[in-house]
Parts: sequence; C-alpha cells; structure tokens
Amino acid sequence: MTLINKIFHKKDFSDIKLRPYVYIKPSLGSSALMMVVLLFPQLLLLALTKSVDSLLIVLASVLASMVAELLYSSVRKQFSFSPLFALIQGIVIGLLIPSTYSAPALFFIALISLLLCKYAFGGFPNAWANPAVVTVIVAYIVNMQAFPSYMLTGQDWQTRNAALYLIQKGSIPLLSSDAAITAFLNEHIFSIFGVVIPEGYVTLLWDFPSTIPAFRFNLVTLVSSIVLFSLDLLDILIPAIFIFFYSLLVRFFLPLITMAPACQGDIILSLLTSGTLFSTLYVLQWYGTTPVTVSGKVAYALSAAVIAFFVMGGGTSPVGYMFTVLFVNLLSLLIQVAESHSARKNIETVIVSKLNALKEVENV
Repeated sequence: MTLINKIFHKKDFSDIKLRPYVYIKPSLGSSALMMVVLLFPQLLLLALTKSVDSLLIVLASVLASMVAELLYSSVRKQFSFSPLFALIQGIVIGLLIPSTYSAPALFFIALISLLLCKYAFGGFPNAWANPAVVTVIVAYIVNMQAFPSYMLTGQDWQTRNAALYLIQKGSIPLLSSDAAITAFLNEHIFSIFGVVIPEGYVTLLWDFPSTIPAFRFNLVTLVSSIVLFSLDLLDILIPAIFIFFYSLLVRFFLPLITMAPACQGDIILSLLTSGTLFSTLYVLQWYGTTPVTVSGKVAYALSAAVIAFFVMGGGTSPVGYMFTVLFVNLLSLLIQVAESHSARKNIETVIVSKLNALKEVENV
C-alpha cells in the first residue's frame, strides 16, 4: 500500500503535521511584546536617575490606558481587551508628558481622552488618529505652562551650530562624565578620521536635559530602533524617509528662513531634541493610522517631514511632533481613500478583464 493510501485509509489524522510553519512577518503580539521590552530600559533609566515624578506620571497614564481599554471592551460586550497595546500606549503617553505635570490630572485627562477616541474612532486598530497623540495634545492644551519652551528663539537660530551654541551658552547642563567620554572618543576613535567633537554631544545623545522623558535617552531609542527594524517588527520605510527628508529640510532650507549661514542647518539638534527619534519610532506609524501601499507610505512620510519642518522647525519643540502626527494622520485619510480607489480600479480593469477572457475561452 502506498504512503498516500495509508494516510487516507487512516481514521485518526492526529499524526499528520503541517510543520515547519512559515511566517511572512512577526505577529502583532510579538511586535507589541518586543516594544514593551524595548521601552523598559527607558523606565529603568528614569529609576536610576531618580526621576520619581516622571515614573509616577507613566504609572498614571498606564493605569488610565488600561482602565479605558477595559471599560470600552466591557461596555461594548465584546471582550477585545489587549493589555499589551494598552500598556504601550500608556507608557508612550507618560514618556511624552513633562515631569512637572500633575499625575492625578494626567490620569483623568488620559482616561477621558482615550475613551473619547475609542468611542469616536473605534477600538484598536480602527482609530484614524493616534490616541496617544490626541491625549498628549489635550494635556498640553489643559496646562501649557507645564511643558518646556523653545530653547532657541529669534537671532539664536542664525548661529552656524545651534547645538554647540546652546552648550557653550550653558543652556544644556552637561553630564559629569561628558568631558572624559568626549576626550576618550576623540583620542581613540575620531582621531583616526581626523575629526574632533566638542564637549556636550555625549550629553545630547545619552541624557538630554529635558523634563519630558521621551526627549532624554536618544542612544537607547537608537538601539531600540535597530532591534525593531532588523527583526522586521516595524516597517522601516516611513521612519527612514521621514528622517532623511526632515534632515534635508533642516540642513538646507532652515537657514533660508532664519537667515543663518547657507546650508548650515543643525541636523544634530533637530534629531536629538523635540523627541524626534522617540516619536518617529513609537508614534509616527501607529496601527491603523498609516497607508498600506508603498506609494501611500512614501506620501505619508514626505508629508510628515514637510509638516514637521514647519511645525517643529530646527528642534527644541516641546510638543510640535504631536501636532505633526495629528496633521499627517488627517492627511492619511485622504491617502487611504486614494488607495481604496486605486485598488477598486485595479480590480475592475485587471481582474474583471481576465475573468471575461476566461469566460470567452470556456465558450469557445
């Protein structure tokens, strides 16, 4: 009896396996779990630097996010409570709120904002706007004074190196180890390329002095992005295009507006302040808010870069990135409508024509 006959004459098919399983992309659960793991070092560094106020704010926003998701699921009588995604939203919101904010006030603001977003737009991932962005903007409108102001104003933008200007001016307090680390890097690494970096850039990269935690640990965010992109847990297309074109705009077009030396916009300041790296990684492309086609994603990222340039400028913006994401989420609706129209047209012109051709062949 052949192998096929043996298989089909068996009454018990429990021994038949479909392994090995092949996955095109990691599951949403795996991506969410890895995000939580990579957000944990941010919280750990807050604890190590004794940033108790920031940790309390994160705790308040996480509780609000969990309660909002649980209430929404229970009221709709469809238990879709996803603790991982609620946890991510809560942590992201907390990290984007300054430490001077009231934790109890943030709890109620986040709870109400998230519930309104869920009832107005739908639960995960149906919201057309990132609920975390909406929550931070509402918190900003309620208490603008708690958020830091721009560090550079007026003629300050006309300097050739804005970041170095802030460092030398004393507006950016340096880490105690900044000088030693900078000297080591210059002597053993950058000297090979004939380059010398000034003191202060280590502080910008490791712990930028801001009351908003998401603005602080840029090196941790960079390492996290490498992990997420290399494991294909996040799509790299939108962040890569956004960072590239936003940097180009800052480098070449910002001097035209501020009357600074030509082609001398400070890319380092624009990327290492305003929470640019953190928000690009965790906020810019939240589930359900971005287009699905390659051309749609390119349009989304380019639009975000242009909007960010006019809203955030060259850096040190306290909440400009949130307004950037809100505006580009609105624009994403139009892009997604165009995608749907294009897909429908493709079905009508390509698939229907092929079906008609098959029918003609059958009739012959």
